[in-house]
Amino acid sequence: MACRQHQLARRLVVDATMHNNHPGTAAVSTLRVIAFGFVATFISSFGQTFFVGLFSEQFGSAANIGGTTVSLLYGIATLASGSLLFWLGGAMDRISLRLAAAASLILLIAGCLFAAGIETGAMLLAAFFLLRLGGQGLLTQLAVVAAARNGGGRRGATIAWATMGVILGEAILPATVIALLGLLYWRNLWLTVAALLLAVVTPALLILQRGIVWREPANRSAVPGGSQSAAPLQRRTLLSDRRFWAGAAIMLTPPFMATGFLFEQSTIAHAMNWNAGMIGAAFTVFAGFRAFGTWFYGRTADRFGTILMTRIHLSPMALAFASLALPLGPASIWVAFAGIGFTNGANSVLSGALWADMFGTAAVGTVRGVFGAAMVLASALAPVAVAAAMSAGLSAAGLGLVFGVYAFVVPILAGPFLYRRRSLAQPVAAGSD
Repeated sequence: MACRQHQLARRLVVDATMHNNHPGTAAVSTLRVIAFGFVATFISSFGQTFFVGLFSEQFGSAANIGGTTVSLLYGIATLASGSLLFWLGGAMDRISLRLAAAASLILLIAGCLFAAGIETGAMLLAAFFLLRLGGQGLLTQLAVVAAARNGGGRRGATIAWATMGVILGEAILPATVIALLGLLYWRNLWLTVAALLLAVVTPALLILQRGIVWREPANRSAVPGGSQSAAPLQRRTLLSDRRFWAGAAIMLTPPFMATGFLFEQSTIAHAMNWNAGMIGAAFTVFAGFRAFGTWFYGRTADRFGTILMTRIHLSPMALAFASLALPLGPASIWVAFAGIGFTNGANSVLSGALWADMFGTAAVGTVRGVFGAAMVLASALAPVAVAAAMSAGLSAAGLGLVFGVYAFVVPILAGPFLYRRRSLAQPVAAGSD
């Protein structure tokens, strides 16, 4: 109870101080933050796997390489861009939001231009790297961190609405691209995206970022009558904190399992007797439940606390994977995709709100940068691990049981470590450790 009271008090102090130092109505500020985040996460779609993968055949033909090599280059670029987040997460905190947004957009636009002009494997690698770093990496980082720092008492809901942009992208962009490829040459489509980002999105984001709190005042007190804010959280301090590793153990589970499952979906579908038509419909269910999970956990995290919701949010995914071992027949696909989608939606909210509540809003950029690098590594290893396990003879039902038991057990083991030790449970400055 003492830890819970400390957590709530700390968040209220940080949020109250933030809003007192930055005038403007909370409603207008929240709407602006949501709009900024929504636009940023929507255009991050151009660097997400579901969008880039639509052009894999064209990329291979243009660079005169096979599909396996295209996938290898994409994996290398993803790992390289994700590793940079380890450093860039904190570096972005030291510049203005305007400059951070502009730099991210420049990288994404450059990636689109490289994609439009691909002639060699080296150009394809550069395009993948720029698209992943500028889009999937930095723009998502800016959206979540801005929402976490400006959400106040509705931090979870603000993050939820801000990250709905990528869900909209998943829902409309694949069908749109497929339709446009019948009208436009694929290179021209990438040039069109670059032009829209430059002429429309860049001015919109630079306008929306005005008034959004990005860097907190350096000399404010952490609590009324308290001492001045401590030095910013250092990465080495973070990596020695058991709370971070406990949170990471839980928060890395959904991206690892979902990536491994979706990468091997064809093998699993064959083993479970799911036909191609069912898989297409199941992805619609996945997107719908992901949106619902994002909205639901945005509200409940604000009401019941992010640590409590983090400890229970893997349950739907655990049940979804365990259902693969049950005699559900074709119905198993709906249970699996719904549960995995719901938990991934919840994870997108909690992976921003949890770090802000545990380490303070000033440190959330650094923490998310380190966590983002770990998430990329986990996502890169997942397909290899799942493919190796199934090649060694693990059945789809066996994979479901292993994943289901892990998702059920890890929050029980790691959850208690999310709380600060009682001996250290006194008010501390946001961003201190």
